[in-house]
Amino acid sequence: MRIRALDSIRGLLLLQMTLDHFGRPISHYLYQCFGFFSAAEGFFFLSGFVGMLAAQSKGVKDPGQSWMRWRAFKTWRYHMATLIALALAAYFLMPAVSHFFDPLYRHPALGSLWSALLVNTPEWLDVLPLYVIFLLLGSFVFPHFVKAVRKRNIFLLWLPSLAVWIAGQFGARDLLNSVFPAWLHHGDFDPLGWQFVYFTGASVSAWWSRARADERAGNPTAVGVVKKLTPAVFAALAMCFVWSHQFIAIELPRASLVDKISVGPLRFANFFLFMMAICWVVRKWPSLLDFRVTNVMGRASLDVYTAHIIFIYIWMSTPNSIRYHAPWNVIVPIVACVLLWALACLRTRKTAKNK
Repeated sequence: MRIRALDSIRGLLLLQMTLDHFGRPISHYLYQCFGFFSAAEGFFFLSGFVGMLAAQSKGVKDPGQSWMRWRAFKTWRYHMATLIALALAAYFLMPAVSHFFDPLYRHPALGSLWSALLVNTPEWLDVLPLYVIFLLLGSFVFPHFVKAVRKRNIFLLWLPSLAVWIAGQFGARDLLNSVFPAWLHHGDFDPLGWQFVYFTGASVSAWWSRARADERAGNPTAVGVVKKLTPAVFAALAMCFVWSHQFIAIELPRASLVDKISVGPLRFANFFLFMMAICWVVRKWPSLLDFRVTNVMGRASLDVYTAHIIFIYIWMSTPNSIRYHAPWNVIVPIVACVLLWALACLRTRKTAKNK
């Protein structure tokens, strides 16, 4: 079952991430514009949510969810091809960004090995590796989620993810990384924290399927509770919005609460409330957030995200006289978004022809 609005929202998130990565002046208005969180949380949450929907629909023919392992391998290939191409381009053509690949240049053999194992992840090349890891984990976890929808024990399956996230808040990632060579770059995202976003998305998807089944059976208890909480959700969101933008005279929360690397507690809570509000909108007005332009980008998200990384590296290698000055720092990001949309259209048409 494919929900068009979710593809459209994913496309919107991809556009926002692209514009954020191009930097100011556009990123000044877009980055964390809704509160203490960014578009990246939404991307991982929806990936888990949509992945769970796919796991349920494919569970009969593929109970072991082998399709997820194939998807992980495909994503890994995209990542490695992009990494190799950019490392070579940086070495020969774009010296301004070559420092991102120093571990590979200084330690070719070991650097390549750790990169292939997704341990070494240069700047902007750390999201797809996380996606690969979560897909692999999901291929073993999602079959249990599918069963949990019937047995009503979804919450128990979500608890291990919660425990790992809590461990991440207390520096477990640094302990794990200490076993690897110090010259490696592990990326700006803590897998222990971001897995919580992904598997919470999967848990909400499983709960949503269970709630819909109950609703059809004339027992919409859970849905009723969520509906009653909706006003409180919007009130809390409004509070986080004015607080994060300093529209009220309250000191900003300490950094650990809104930390992006490990997904701090307040950051996650703010984001989760936002996604619950979006879910309410999609449920009440299914077509309101369905946009044709972003829908096609959401459907081709892997190609779009990979291409956006290449655009960002090219942008980072341009002279400062272009990158930090108008009109180029506005025109170029917009042109990049148009090109990403065109790529998504071509990819979607090719996929349709192959079917």
